[in-house]
Amino acid sequence: MSLTMGVVPSGTELSRATTVALLSRLLGDDPDLHALVPSGEYAELSWDGERVGTQWFVYPGRTGVGQLEVSIWDSFPNRPADAYRDEAAPVLEVLRDLANASGGRLIIEEGDVTGAPLDELLDLISVPSVGAPPATRAESDEDYLHRYLAAGDDRLAWLRDHAAAAGTPLRLDFSRESLVPLWQWATGRLEPRAADAPKEKVFLANGSAYQRPTDADLPMWFGRSLFLAPHVWSDESLALIDAISFYALECLRRAVPDLTWRVGHGPDRGYPHEGQPVLAGRGPELEPVTAVIPLAAKVYRVRVPDPTRPAKPPTAEDLRDWFDVALQRAEGA
Repeated sequence: MSLTMGVVPSGTELSRATTVALLSRLLGDDPDLHALVPSGEYAELSWDGERVGTQWFVYPGRTGVGQLEVSIWDSFPNRPADAYRDEAAPVLEVLRDLANASGGRLIIEEGDVTGAPLDELLDLISVPSVGAPPATRAESDEDYLHRYLAAGDDRLAWLRDHAAAAGTPLRLDFSRESLVPLWQWATGRLEPRAADAPKEKVFLANGSAYQRPTDADLPMWFGRSLFLAPHVWSDESLALIDAISFYALECLRRAVPDLTWRVGHGPDRGYPHEGQPVLAGRGPELEPVTAVIPLAAKVYRVRVPDPTRPAKPPTAEDLRDWFDVALQRAEGA
């Protein structure tokens, strides 16, 4: 089974020269990599190891690269994973370096993993050893949806109480205008978890693995899927992400009457939001936490800076800008 990952721009297009230089590490002098591709088409390339198979799709932009997509698979999935991980590491390193060099976002199966360590990226694309204990769900997806929505009032009360205690009362009236002061306050509160905080590895039934902080107060959604495990954030930050993501999607739902909460279902086996609470209508389904996490990632890159790759700082308008884009998609614009 193949898995999709890649690099997408965050603002300006990816540099073509940087893309070609980094992909040349694996693809060498492949003429399709170095040739100019007409608008509306794409360059298709491949690289195979003894265990790893890959297919690369380079989509041109106006002057640079609009998007890079990679399908990756294990040719012998029943064998021990170590050899596969060793071969897959250079592929991930190329994508990570391209995201960092071009200011883009590294995506694995529609989840933003920009800035994640290499070992965690490998955990996302490789199956655990035989005999690893799988994580199971104790309730149906429908029951969980009801429980998630029933906790909505408590999330909003938590937001109001914490903001008021910090001397920044918030008007949470579900308006577009309320998102700017909310996010401005939140960006000052989000804090990473200590790097040496204890964690345990948890395996999902589908063979994926994630890191779960031990002795932590985690939101109800933490660990329900591979992409709902942002362990890099402190307990209070996770509660903040939980509350703001629910509030932001409720703002959207009230702005577009056609949107409703439901259990997510996708056409493909690898659909990332399968079984999760989503806001759905005419556009793509929106899972609340993964919708907001990319905005929080901008804060993380400021809190944990890389001196060699300065990060673009977050702004108070980030959440409102996200809302505007999501609104256009929800309305079919």
